[in-house]
Amino acid sequence: MTILSLVCASAYSQGISFGIKAGVNVADVAVSSSGNVSSPDPLIGIHGGAYLTAMFTEHIGLQPEVLYSGEGYKSGSQKLHLNYITIPVLFRYSVNDLLSFHVGPQFGILASAKDQDSNDAKDLFKSSNLGVAIGGAIDLPMGLNFTLRYVAGLSNISNFDTAFTGSNPTIKTGNFQISVGYKLFGGK
Repeated sequence: MTILSLVCASAYSQGISFGIKAGVNVADVAVSSSGNVSSPDPLIGIHGGAYLTAMFTEHIGLQPEVLYSGEGYKSGSQKLHLNYITIPVLFRYSVNDLLSFHVGPQFGILASAKDQDSNDAKDLFKSSNLGVAIGGAIDLPMGLNFTLRYVAGLSNISNFDTAFTGSNPTIKTGNFQISVGYKLFGGK
C-alpha cells in the first residue's frame, strides 16, 4: 500500500493529464492456412476515445487509453468490418515537452463483426485480441497532440468452424493509426 501511495504521489507531482483523441485506421490482417500466408487489402476505419497520462518522472510515464477501433479487411468486393473496444496500456518516454514515444500491450474486445452486406459474422472470430502497440506523439503547448502508432496483433482471432470450412486458418490483425487529440486537463 505504501508503494502504491508513493507511485500515485510521484505521478501527481510530475503530471497527470486526461484527454480525448480520434483518428484514422489503416487496418489489415495476415491469414495463414496450410503453410500459405496471404494479406487481403487494408480497410480504412476510424478510432476514438480517451487517454490518461501519468508521468512518474520528467521523462517516464504510463498512458492507458480506452478506444473504439474500426478495423477489418477487404478482398475484391468482399469486406469484413471488425469493431473493437481496445485498451492499450503504454509505457511513455518523453524526450522533451514536444516529443514522446510509446510502447506496450493492447487488449481488444470484439464488439461486432459484419460483412459487406451487414450480416453478423461475430461467431467467426474470437471475442478478444491481444496485441502490442508502438508509436510516437507530438504534444503542442495548447493541448493539441498528434499520434502515429502501429498495433500488431499477437492473437489468432480466427474462430472458424473446421467442420464448416474444412480448415481453421490463423488470422492476425495489423493496424496503423493516425490520431489527433486534445488534452482536456492536466500537466504534461
